[in-house]
Amino acid sequence: MPEGLEAFAATCRSALDRIEEFPGFIFTASSAAHYAFVEETDPKLFLKIQEAVRNKRWSIVGGWWVESDCNLPSGESFVRQALLGQRYFQSRFGKVATVGYNIDSFGHNANLPQLLSKAGLTSYIFMRPQQDEKHLEAALFEWESPSGDRVATYRLPLHYSNWKHSVREKIELLPTYELFNSKQPWMIFFGVGNHGGGPTIAQLHEIEALRTGGKEIEYSDPNRFFATLNKSSLPVIRGDMLPHAIGCYSAHSEIKQLNRRAENTLLQAEAAVVLMNLTLKENTDGNVFLQAWKNVCFNQFHDILGGVAIKEACDDAITMYRESISIAERKLHRSLQRIASHINTSDHIENLIIFNLSAHEREELIEFELWHPEASERGELLGTVNLISNDGQKIGTQKIESSGKIGDDRVRFVAKICIPALGWSVYGIERSNLILPAQMEDIRLPFQHSPAIIIRDESDTWSHGIHSFTNFEQAFQIDSTETIESGPIRSGIRIKSSGSISRMEEEIFFGKDSNIIELRVFLDWHEKHKLLKMRFRHGCKDPVARYEIPYASIERPIGSEEHPGQSWVDVSERDHSHGFAIVTDSKYSYSVDEEYIYVIVARSPLYAHHVTPHVTKPNERERYQDQGEQEFRLLLIPHDGEWNKRQVSRLNDPLIVHTESRHNGTLPKAFSGMEQKNNVVRVGVLKMAEDSNGVILRAVEQSGESCEAEFKFPTLDAHWHASFTPFEIKSFLIQGQRVTEVDLLERPL
Repeated sequence: MPEGLEAFAATCRSALDRIEEFPGFIFTASSAAHYAFVEETDPKLFLKIQEAVRNKRWSIVGGWWVESDCNLPSGESFVRQALLGQRYFQSRFGKVATVGYNIDSFGHNANLPQLLSKAGLTSYIFMRPQQDEKHLEAALFEWESPSGDRVATYRLPLHYSNWKHSVREKIELLPTYELFNSKQPWMIFFGVGNHGGGPTIAQLHEIEALRTGGKEIEYSDPNRFFATLNKSSLPVIRGDMLPHAIGCYSAHSEIKQLNRRAENTLLQAEAAVVLMNLTLKENTDGNVFLQAWKNVCFNQFHDILGGVAIKEACDDAITMYRESISIAERKLHRSLQRIASHINTSDHIENLIIFNLSAHEREELIEFELWHPEASERGELLGTVNLISNDGQKIGTQKIESSGKIGDDRVRFVAKICIPALGWSVYGIERSNLILPAQMEDIRLPFQHSPAIIIRDESDTWSHGIHSFTNFEQAFQIDSTETIESGPIRSGIRIKSSGSISRMEEEIFFGKDSNIIELRVFLDWHEKHKLLKMRFRHGCKDPVARYEIPYASIERPIGSEEHPGQSWVDVSERDHSHGFAIVTDSKYSYSVDEEYIYVIVARSPLYAHHVTPHVTKPNERERYQDQGEQEFRLLLIPHDGEWNKRQVSRLNDPLIVHTESRHNGTLPKAFSGMEQKNNVVRVGVLKMAEDSNGVILRAVEQSGESCEAEFKFPTLDAHWHASFTPFEIKSFLIQGQRVTEVDLLERPL
């Protein structure tokens, strides 16, 4: 990071010199994070940049914190990229960007037009994938998202730098470009690429010579380019801009896992602050999360989140992610503990307070652990525990393996409970020394288990030039299968397997009255130039594969091609009669063929290894990714008809179990902060507004059909209806009874 940011500062100095030397020259630069670095470290240089922007010699583009990966961040992370970037540009330059700008990113998800346009970005420039990877009918087009939102989009020809061709050569080559159309304007970039530097004096002299020689070219910038267009004459193109560099969906498992965890923990923490403000009548704002979101958004730069940076940079990113998670978890638990201290728990000496920070009621399993020193001090074992609900009903629990290995002084249980939306329920704890007879019995898996497979992967870190991983080497062998839980609430099986010099344990849990199966996977991976795919039979004869993408979902072809996805992939019969969904807590790389859904769970290329002309040399140290142990979870959800996507919350937005002693309080034993009456509209975020004491609610339609939704916040006396078109994102500012629809920058529509 220090090296990269200094390179930006050096580029700024060079660009300002060129502005002085060449009267027509205009410099273009994106990424608010880079400008913020210059402002902090060299205020005089930043003042010169501001002056150049005012004089229209320096063009502000992008509108995001960095040029992000455009597949792996969550939908809300794309919102925060714009919220951070556009607010910074407005405060420092008096305007927001209108041109989205991700030149080097490795593909672009199909919902970007909506995420861009609703953040003030009406046009977009990208370069990858090129024509040999993604065939397009035009280089200049209107790109339409599944929601119907559009942005004018330009795919840059002939690379963004002059590493291969001079400016003159680019101009001469342009008419030979496959998509060349002499009736439209064309935009060509020039300058030193990759590690900064900006346009050189020699390049500018070359341009001056071309202009003097009669070439019809002019200095310009992306804003002026798009301002000349007649959008009504542009063809409309839909779908992903993929593939490019498919290895970036699976490289460096730890960075991928920390990204998902940071995103989810921040959203939970923001919702906890909202709940605290609603119940305690406080006005705590969300500024405590500002640095945490800046870290996450910075780490979503395409080479970092893509896992293709050098090891030192990956280690820096891990530190920044963990800082964000620490900030979020601290505020999350302090907020909930403040609420808990005001809840009336006087009926029982010991209590569980179960918090639900989702916008819908949830009935599911929780796990909790109790301290029981009487076991070692007096030989009194804790046999059973009942939870006592607010109406006095006893809820049974099932004893399971505890986290610590200190005998019976720590005891863990699982129970099934129901918690209202954006709220909590208090359950008293009733302990008993009664030891129930063991119920361990052999049980059968509720699905057909298929061992993971090792794939030979000789590609570089990016996996340049390939679209699938199909070089099968061997399947893991099952070493043992054992029952680890068997009770009235949940059963569990552990499958141990191994392949080559790696091993894996899968703990598979399932309830008696639920179709949801949870896998907890413990992988010890030691392969090199290989990857591991877990595979699950979907059981569909005429399969249709649908992948979650940022704040939407999209159907993709059945085949061996690797695709990026968010937390889930679903395969259903074309007639929707039944299907099979997989939810992951940290994986992003999937494929679906006629028999299986595949998930890449480990991949071990060299760090930052780029193909020819860059080759490895003898006697160099070779450092491989994903070596050693990792843990992750999946949900398997067989279903009839459509599946309930709210079930994703079980993995990525878990209920929070808090223990609380007996005390009086002004808050009730059960509370719901909101109501939402539509199962296909998902509330993606509840946060404090940026510029007021209001609350922002962001929701998205998930089924691909128009619908009506109803929202209530009883404590604010706020109640409203909203119409959603397919996959539409809507944001609302709630200020007491007043509800205003806003865009992604929290500006009124």
